[in-house]
Amino acid sequence: MLNQKDILNRLLNYTQIYNLWLNHGATEEAAKDLTIQQIDAFEEIVNNDEGWEKLLEVSERGRNHDAWLAADWPAGFDELLLCVPLCKLVDWECAKCTIGKRQGNNSCAYEYSVFGYIGELVKSYSRKELLSHLKSVKKMLKDERYVWDFGKLGIELKP
Repeated sequence: MLNQKDILNRLLNYTQIYNLWLNHGATEEAAKDLTIQQIDAFEEIVNNDEGWEKLLEVSERGRNHDAWLAADWPAGFDELLLCVPLCKLVDWECAKCTIGKRQGNNSCAYEYSVFGYIGELVKSYSRKELLSHLKSVKKMLKDERYVWDFGKLGIELKP
């Protein structure tokens, strides 16, 4: 069984995930695959009782003082850490991103976007909802027919 430190280290920090994406050719496929890898690692943290408690502690520690914590993991947590490869693929131009296009060209930094909602669920200690949402995010990454519904805060198949 993995201990808390091992579990936290499965989620790569900004530099690690960015360099891994570059080493995989900086392609769209690599961006999606590595984002899913990050989400899987994050899911492990959320599923683990000690990992969940540590995530809450890390999240509470800095979010009110620093809007950009994606480079700080595991000392700080920012949900944009999960989608760094997607962001770098489009050079932060959200309207070009596979997720951004399917959430009304909005940035994932917006708290009720696909990735932004992850931060809201962490801040509200909504573990069960977070795990469900992470499954939805992976569906979006694997199937471009899914779009984000801001009203429902969930995904749906586009007509």
